[in-house]
Amino acid sequence: MERKISIETEGIYREDYQIRMLRANPVAGFLKIQGQGVDGKTRYDYEVSGKISMKAMYERGKLSSRDIELFLHQLMALIKETEKYLLNIHCILLEPEYIFYEEETFYFCYYPPEEHDIWEALKLLADYFVKHADYKDRACVQMVFMLHKGVMEENYSLEKLAEQCMDAAGKNTFEEWKKENMKTEDTPPAYDRQEHDWIAEQEMAGTIMEETENMWTPVKRFLNRHRKPKWGDFDGLYIEEEEL
Repeated sequence: MERKISIETEGIYREDYQIRMLRANPVAGFLKIQGQGVDGKTRYDYEVSGKISMKAMYERGKLSSRDIELFLHQLMALIKETEKYLLNIHCILLEPEYIFYEEETFYFCYYPPEEHDIWEALKLLADYFVKHADYKDRACVQMVFMLHKGVMEENYSLEKLAEQCMDAAGKNTFEEWKKENMKTEDTPPAYDRQEHDWIAEQEMAGTIMEETENMWTPVKRFLNRHRKPKWGDFDGLYIEEEEL
């Protein structure tokens, strides 16, 4: 069964180029939209079957570093696609109840009647991330606070800010790295019982062979002294050079 959410606004519905553009060119990352007039009002329906809203997600669980990574990359891609089709990026809703998620993909509502500053909306969303972050996830904490700090600056670049968030989460300090590597170097190699047993077996086999060789040496000497010469046995044969 198809599941939808609806957003209504006052005023008679008039279809403009934005809806026609989205219908002709479905943009990856936008929820499927349908506009119509109902009782003298304008209503936009969004198809959300199989998806869960960001608000519902983080009422049940915590925001992870993976979630932030996906969100930032996908939002940047969506903004570029929106501009490519001459749509208005400030019509992208960034309220948690209007952002949906399914299989590592975030989906957004494009709402033509409401034009707000997307960069200001991202500040509010960053506040929301701070409140719902998983503080046991170190990378998540680094990314959330880097994002929150960045969006508070004037004329910030989302692309550069996203890169800074990734760098903050992906690298340890030099001191932490050095401690981890020193700890690894100081750790003695693990005892390999299988290898030890194999070496012991080889050493034991060598000892047995040596003892067996020593035991048979007197017998071999006796046989060599009393054996009969055979044809072709030229031990002790010496030919003077002048005889050749």
